[in-house]
Amino acid sequence: MVDVYLSLPAFLTMVSSAAEVYRQETVGYLVGYPTKSNFVVEYAVPFQAVDSSDSVVYVDENRTARINRIINRLAEGLEIVGTFHSHAGLGSRKALPLPSEADVNHVLPDEIELIVALNPKKKEVRWQEGNYTVYGTVDDLHVEIGGFMRTGSGRGWKRLHINCSPITGVRP
Repeated sequence: MVDVYLSLPAFLTMVSSAAEVYRQETVGYLVGYPTKSNFVVEYAVPFQAVDSSDSVVYVDENRTARINRIINRLAEGLEIVGTFHSHAGLGSRKALPLPSEADVNHVLPDEIELIVALNPKKKEVRWQEGNYTVYGTVDDLHVEIGGFMRTGSGRGWKRLHINCSPITGVRP
């Protein structure tokens, strides 16, 4: 199993950017480094100028190219290891941190994709690790972060185990 270790800054950025536009989707880069069999995500960089709805985000490739150049030049020792986006639960449709077919199709085989699933909060839940996810409540939302990566060049994918010790207190 591939583990992903989230820093507090990466966690806060993903959750706050997803909560800010709740009912629409957010998207951004994950910046960190791969280890022999895992990934460490130090920062999340949300894209600000996107067209989004409750199920899709359109990103301007010229703007992302600019972000790529900035990260490659200034993030010494770090690299773009993947992307993140959100799924918003609306009405009776619950958001899950699982990829759609479109999600799987856009991820490169050596990169990770994290999904921040937001749903209305039913009760207060402390932050904890599940089998593959990190979840808890904040404000009026239940938040669950999961992830996946593609298996080879096909449409197959496998789940990632998400860790965020600064939030859950669980040490790997």
